[in-house]
Parts: sequence; C-alpha cells; structure tokens
Amino acid sequence: MSSLQKINLLGSSFSLKVDEEPEYFKKVINHIEKMFSNIEIDMNIKDPLRIALLSCILLTDDLLKERDKASQNPDFKDADEVELMTLKIISLIDKTII
Repeated sequence: MSSLQKINLLGSSFSLKVDEEPEYFKKVINHIEKMFSNIEIDMNIKDPLRIALLSCILLTDDLLKERDKASQNPDFKDADEVELMTLKIISLIDKTII
C-alpha cells in the first residue's frame, strides 16, 4: 500500500512514495526531527547540512550497535535455526502430499 508523503526537514520540502503505514512513517519523521532539534540545540549547530550529516552518523552508529547486539544474542541464532528447520519440515510435508 504505497502512499505519497510530504516531508519538510531542515527547510527542504519534498514528497516521498512510501510503502509503510502513514502512522509509522510519521513516527519515523518525528524521530528524525527530534534528532535534528537535539543536535541543533545541544551542539549549537545551525547549518542544515551539518545537522543532517551528524544525524546520519548517529543513526548509523545506533543501527550498527543494534545489529551487533542482535547477532550476538543466542536467541537470534536459534530463531534462524528454527526457521531453517521449519522450512525443511514444510518441504517434507509438501513432498509427502504430492
């Protein structure tokens, strides 16, 4: 379910076609706006490009840390193994039915 969403960030306006629910997308934009605001206030930065670049760095840092945590979590590895086993079982059932 694609929709066209209007965005206004750091003085730039544009439209973006998104596949997410509008409420979820608004949550994403609100998170970005909050990050921009915090950087502008905490670091006393006014240049929109610098605010965007610092935000990009901080968001990427958060993302990579979460990925590292997930890959080190034994439950995460178990979930992958369970998924593989489930696919094998489904395949066996399909072969048996045919």
